[in-house]
Amino acid sequence: MTGTETAVPTDLPRGHLRALQAVNTVSMLDRSAVAPMLLVMAADLHRSVAAVTVAASLYYLSYGLLQPVWGIVSARLGTIRTLRVSLFGAAAAGALSALSPGVGVLAVLRCFAGGFFGGAVPATLVYVGATVPVERRQQPLTDLMAGVAVGMAVATVAAGWVAELATWRVMFAATALASAGLALYLRRLPEPAREPVQRRPVRALAKAAANRWVLLVLLLAFVEGAALTGSFTFVAPGVQHATGAGAGLAGTVVAVYGIAVLGFSRVVRPLSARLTTPTLLVIGGVCGVLGFGVLAVQRGFVAGVAACVLLGAAWAFMHSTLQTWATSVAPQARAQVVPLFSACLFLGGSTGAALGGLFAGAGHYGPLFALSAVLFVPLTAVSAVTRRTYLTTRRGR
Repeated sequence: MTGTETAVPTDLPRGHLRALQAVNTVSMLDRSAVAPMLLVMAADLHRSVAAVTVAASLYYLSYGLLQPVWGIVSARLGTIRTLRVSLFGAAAAGALSALSPGVGVLAVLRCFAGGFFGGAVPATLVYVGATVPVERRQQPLTDLMAGVAVGMAVATVAAGWVAELATWRVMFAATALASAGLALYLRRLPEPAREPVQRRPVRALAKAAANRWVLLVLLLAFVEGAALTGSFTFVAPGVQHATGAGAGLAGTVVAVYGIAVLGFSRVVRPLSARLTTPTLLVIGGVCGVLGFGVLAVQRGFVAGVAACVLLGAAWAFMHSTLQTWATSVAPQARAQVVPLFSACLFLGGSTGAALGGLFAGAGHYGPLFALSAVLFVPLTAVSAVTRRTYLTTRRGR
């Protein structure tokens, strides 16, 4: 019997949790690094910004669409094996991206990198879902989310400066090296105890998707993605538009969001043991309304920082709770449902960004953020009420 076939303890050892947290950090670092480097990449490759944007768009598209596919792979191979395959693939695609001679090759390689990284974060969620009891699950899931926040904050601040002072290729090489190192380290993590290998994972996914609670959680993920991650794309441009600041300074303002998520994740951990999950959803939703409400009225530096703090709290309280729900709503098909949850979140964000671009293109940032604040109201009400109803028939908080 190999090390990846033994069952793990009921709760995760700290070293294992930190390794999974690092996976989330590297994944988000790779996904968030392109936006601050677009102008520098376009100049270096002698192409338009629009052409380079295609490379980023293909990354995002494959990242979101392939996550359900990774869920099917995980049901066959196991969570840790799937995670290592995705990281090794991402490392190869990232290393080759750093050597890309032109935009065409870069676009193809970034598409592959996004597809491989799409299997990483959901696998960490599945692992926690399979190894930590539901009543204690929100705390390690919040830690994983903190890893996402660190990656976002570092990417937002560092990528632009690295591209300007050295070369944009350094960022892709760095994430590739980190991915390979993590893939090797994860050999130490035992495969979680699970059901016998599913011979028909697609059928298991279809059966789970027919469950009204699963459909609800997926819908909430999509709306959250549209309301928060999609609209958040325009916070930095909104600050630039209002203040005339450069991209570096505006990016530094937005980096406060990542720091806020990291800080509030430490607050959510103890509160999750004292407060019910509907209450956590309400706290997160109120912060989301207030954060985008601030931006709807004022987009200066102070307002931008205040809004990013509030939106960081919204993500920490609301998203960690919805993530916890996704890991427990269909335990028999967790390996398929969690990646589908992530895909819905990401596709919701892409939809929100596309629609928000219509407002941002005309400089109408105030109405854009006001709409996001309004969207948070039904999201908060529906998620809190339905979660309370769900708990009347299920075990949990």
